[in-house]
Amino acid sequence: MKGKKKSFAEKIKKEGWMKIDCHPLAVWFGSTIVTVLLLELLSRKSLFSLLHFVFVTPHLFLMNFMLVLTTYSLMFLTRRWGFVRGLVAIFWGAIGVTDFVLLLFRTTPFNWHDLSLIDSAMQVMNHYVSGIGFVAIGAVIAACIVLIVVLFKKAARLEKRPNYKKGAASVVTVALLTVYFWCVGRWSAILPRNFSNIAEAYQTYGLAYCFTNSYISTGISKPDNYDAQKVENILDEEVVPVNTEVEIDPVETTAPEEVSVPEEYEEETKAPIEEYDAGVNVIYLQLESFFDITDLNDVTVNEDPIPNYHRLFDTCSSGFLSVPSVGAGTANTEFEILTGMNLDFFGCGEYPYQTVLREQTCESLPYCYDNIGYTSHAIHNNSATFYNRNMVFSRLGFDTFTSMEYMYNLTYTPENWAKDKVLTTNIIEAMESTDTSDFIYTISVQGHGAYPTEEVLKDPHIKVTLKEDDEARQNQLTYYANQIYEMDLFVAELTRQLKDFNEPCILVMYGDHLPSLGIEETDMNQGNLFTTKYILWSNFQMEKQDKNVEAYQLGAYVMQRMGINEGIMFRYHQKYFKEQNANESAYLDSMAVIEYDMLYGDKEVFGGENPYQPKNLKMGILPITLDRVLYKDGTMWLYGSNFNEFSIVIINGKQYEPTSQHQNLIKIEDLKLGGDLEVCVAQQDDYGKTILSTTRSCRVEVNH
Repeated sequence: MKGKKKSFAEKIKKEGWMKIDCHPLAVWFGSTIVTVLLLELLSRKSLFSLLHFVFVTPHLFLMNFMLVLTTYSLMFLTRRWGFVRGLVAIFWGAIGVTDFVLLLFRTTPFNWHDLSLIDSAMQVMNHYVSGIGFVAIGAVIAACIVLIVVLFKKAARLEKRPNYKKGAASVVTVALLTVYFWCVGRWSAILPRNFSNIAEAYQTYGLAYCFTNSYISTGISKPDNYDAQKVENILDEEVVPVNTEVEIDPVETTAPEEVSVPEEYEEETKAPIEEYDAGVNVIYLQLESFFDITDLNDVTVNEDPIPNYHRLFDTCSSGFLSVPSVGAGTANTEFEILTGMNLDFFGCGEYPYQTVLREQTCESLPYCYDNIGYTSHAIHNNSATFYNRNMVFSRLGFDTFTSMEYMYNLTYTPENWAKDKVLTTNIIEAMESTDTSDFIYTISVQGHGAYPTEEVLKDPHIKVTLKEDDEARQNQLTYYANQIYEMDLFVAELTRQLKDFNEPCILVMYGDHLPSLGIEETDMNQGNLFTTKYILWSNFQMEKQDKNVEAYQLGAYVMQRMGINEGIMFRYHQKYFKEQNANESAYLDSMAVIEYDMLYGDKEVFGGENPYQPKNLKMGILPITLDRVLYKDGTMWLYGSNFNEFSIVIINGKQYEPTSQHQNLIKIEDLKLGGDLEVCVAQQDDYGKTILSTTRSCRVEVNH
């Protein structure tokens, strides 16, 4: 009996039944199933949710299975099938692990368009990852490289040359089946192209499908009913007529009760312009991750962290603002506010700042206000290059852009984000710099994450208590509460100075999205994960009106309150406001037609040609000048105006860091130069990679 068993085992071994390459179909299907299950487990962090996905929605699991199966089918095209199979596993594993890690810091899952933000992500990585974290990331990347090399050398190979015709037929067949399932799913509306909530979509439709969809679905799909006649009908029936006469009548009014502002938060303001004969200045203030922490049902604070904002919300026109993102995505809230366009029509997770606006202009609030004589300014106390704003803002119609590289007296949070109090001076300077009315779009940054899990504030003004003991979360919320407390003081100081300003001003304030604090909808007393609160304040009397709006409707609403009808998209929203019982589905359908036509179609709304040309964007309000240069014994002195910590010196094309720097003088020591020198001062971005602007050059002759 033992002999028979032994001979049977020997027979199995001899015939190669235990060799993995004898069962390619089993390996193919088995690798796919294991990969999909691991991807979903990483994405969901819940075995129950994984089982629900597999057994309750098997058709969705099948779609994800087919996508992954297609990629594994490439192993049939080469003798190095083990190596290719390993590469595919590493590819999907990298997606799954990246998604898992990103969801620890934000609510939005990993999608293809995140890859276009790598430069921006690298710029802020130090705010989220410690030194040990960078070492760990480096170790993981190195391990992947080593693994690929080992796979190439050691992975299983076919002993015989593969049948390439059969292999290609297998790849084509499974690919066509995948495309068929994809198209049927889209046609039957089982698989959507766009997601209003990307986080929920990943849980519903699966990581492989959603990530692939984010790659395939970029831009706005051509609506089925799109043609010139449809656009003409929309313009005739669904857009209010142009009327640029401002109906607001500024009048003196009793100032509302003010919140006291600590002396260190008061900004020195220049004397206002004495003569002013224009309309109302319009100031948008987008507050980074600004959220009413008292709306969390498990949080108790020792005092209201944002009393000024609460008072203004109760006494001014206000409401809930529906924003397109949560935990991250500032640029997408900006896009909706500035353009009046709905991001739901774009690709899954797309950032138009990184796609269509890299190539063309877009109708926007700055262009619309420009049509009636305004000057448009962008202000942001973060680097100009973040989200490519230094390039995108010219295509959105801004005349000037004051980033942190053009600011003075910056102070920083413990997490090294610039504090917002510096913005008051920059807003006032922007209005004083022109004789026209001003449109000012201000983007704050102080409330940005990451929020430290360790204690960094030893004696915080706002103390947070949680219902359940969680020291790490309590430290995060305490840090966040004290940042929004200081942001609220900044709002108090800004409104105080605008109240005393001798020009009429409207200030629109709102949070760009909820902070990345792992907030669930069940944690909130009111609102949802995609709503923040906005306020419409003025230094003159305006009737209080409370209205909840979408982010893409806010600009149209503010212009409507001013009696301004500019811009096709904004006038389209205003018509919808007037028709209180309008069909929302028809409203969204026509909006998609307008957006597609403006950005990807035939520009029928503009008569066939885009009327908006990129602006010659000026960096900063205060002129940076280089007046004269002295050089002696290896030391150079540069005299001028408005230098700051981001100023560097360029001598004959080579960059030099100042030895010391003051607002009117830069000094560089230990130079070894000779001959004719061409010298200028440049403003370098906060990350030391991009020259944002330069002064005129001065020529210096050095004789030895």
